[in-house]
Amino acid sequence: MGIRSLELARAVGTRFDVRLLVPNDPAEAAEVAGSIPVVGVRPDGDLAVAASGASAAVVSGHAANFWFHQAPAVPVAADLYDPFPVENLHYAATLGDGPARHDLATLRLSLARADFLLCASAEQRLFYAGALFAAGRIGPANFPRDPGLSELIAIVPFGVPGRAAEGDRLAGRKAVGASPDGPLVLFGGIYDWNDPELLLDAWPLVRREQPEARLVFLDSPNPDTTPQQVHARTRARARSLDPGGASILFSRWVPYSERENLYAASDVIVSISSDGLETDLAYRTRLLDAAWAGVPSVSVAGGALARELADAGAGWRVGRSSEALACAVIAALEPERRAQASRAAREYAAERSWETVTAPLLAWCAGARVDENRLPFPTPPEPRLWQRLTRRVLP
Repeated sequence: MGIRSLELARAVGTRFDVRLLVPNDPAEAAEVAGSIPVVGVRPDGDLAVAASGASAAVVSGHAANFWFHQAPAVPVAADLYDPFPVENLHYAATLGDGPARHDLATLRLSLARADFLLCASAEQRLFYAGALFAAGRIGPANFPRDPGLSELIAIVPFGVPGRAAEGDRLAGRKAVGASPDGPLVLFGGIYDWNDPELLLDAWPLVRREQPEARLVFLDSPNPDTTPQQVHARTRARARSLDPGGASILFSRWVPYSERENLYAASDVIVSISSDGLETDLAYRTRLLDAAWAGVPSVSVAGGALARELADAGAGWRVGRSSEALACAVIAALEPERRAQASRAAREYAAERSWETVTAPLLAWCAGARVDENRLPFPTPPEPRLWQRLTRRVLP
């Protein structure tokens, strides 16, 4: 989401004066922000000052909670591109229900108080439209005038730079510890809604046809704050298949600024997710970013983006079968078929530059106003009985 915030700021900054607010060291963000001014703020106290003189704001995640309370007079677009209230339910077994309740409260606040909402796909738009309807934001006061909801919610997916991707294949191979030669299959980061073990099931079949193939997983950049259950299982299984790490590699996280080398080093990217609501709503950004660099994809439960890439001839979608997955990866590594899919991937991505996908946001910014149909601030839920008793009994 930090990357997305930066790219949205760059896109909006082509027509408006923009400030990018960050809660961490502003010097760190300024290194990649270029001409976009970066302002360090404490979300729990500095936002009212930061909002001074602003005609509109774009907010996302939990930081939005502070914005709604501190700058209520500023028209605000809530970026719901990442359906984290659903996504994070995969962590409930590890983290308990506290984060889930916090996420839901955050979503409800955005639905009540945002003047405009951004989402990533048609599926997300329907999901959030249902939530807006249930919350009372869609009704007789606005629906007759705007039955398409264009004044309330818009699809603004992830984008790509408006230039051709460049990268150094050898530098990318060196960065992930792969040999200079042979096919490289990229999985990328591992989250608890991924199912990388299916690829490990398929890997011996791939290696039978492509003995020099290498498979690369990326370690999390935030292992202390992101549950690592699936990552740990994947690493253990990988080492049982390949004890010396000759063909299954685990690499450090590759920074955004270095991703072009990683894509230049890769021949195909694989995305495998568990079935469920998260996958139905997901927009697998890594697939679009890879397509920008001409890397075709193979997906299992890849969501809307995987379907679009397959329809464009830029990727393969397969069922949840190790044999089918292996066949698709082998096909994607065949030189002629890969070249065709690579061209299709670049063509698909070229139509989704940040300048293109942010057009609805730019249009809203040009006439941003506080929506008269905003709802009152949601009432905090009543504490549970055990919480009330604990407060009375414990010192």
